[in-house]
Amino acid sequence: MSNHTISTEASRSSRDTSRPSSKPDVNQTGYQQALDDFAILLLLYRLQTFSDANFDAAWVALTPQEAEAIAILLIQTLTTHLNGKVLAAYLETIRHNKLDISTSLASLHLPPPTAALLATFPDVEVPNFLYGDRLRWLSNGETTDWGIAIGRFYSFAPHCGRWRWCYLIWLDPDSPSVTWVKADIAWEDDLEPVEAETLP
Repeated sequence: MSNHTISTEASRSSRDTSRPSSKPDVNQTGYQQALDDFAILLLLYRLQTFSDANFDAAWVALTPQEAEAIAILLIQTLTTHLNGKVLAAYLETIRHNKLDISTSLASLHLPPPTAALLATFPDVEVPNFLYGDRLRWLSNGETTDWGIAIGRFYSFAPHCGRWRWCYLIWLDPDSPSVTWVKADIAWEDDLEPVEAETLP
């Protein structure tokens, strides 16, 4: 992405350079259109003009190359930390035209590229669930998976931008997903305790 506006003259390296072409370079035009369609040009512009309490592009004299490097890191971070809840919300937005997609993307909070373990660990919030607890994924009325907690770990949760407990759940033989997976993981805030008599 280093040359946003490559001149037609410079892009004709293997062609006859003795007479300039009056036609725009089709490949360059397509490249520029792709950058625009995928909002890369807008992202680069926003980076080069961004200013808030923590970062001011003008004050730090952000160069175009630095803006491009930051854009690449932001895209890589988004790609690495895709989240099912966020994707489902965006799909719902697109299918039902509830919001302009650019507006809904503004609410996405990405984790930092490297999330260091909290300095206070292990003095953090006490986990809500213990090994052996019967747990199920939260539901909006539909049947969800359930099972027994057989492990837990403390990790950075991209969906809420902070460290949370995550559990390893051994699925019950009657759980809907057990035919293709025997165990799964879930963040603490996605789980609830369940009594055997309440299961389907």
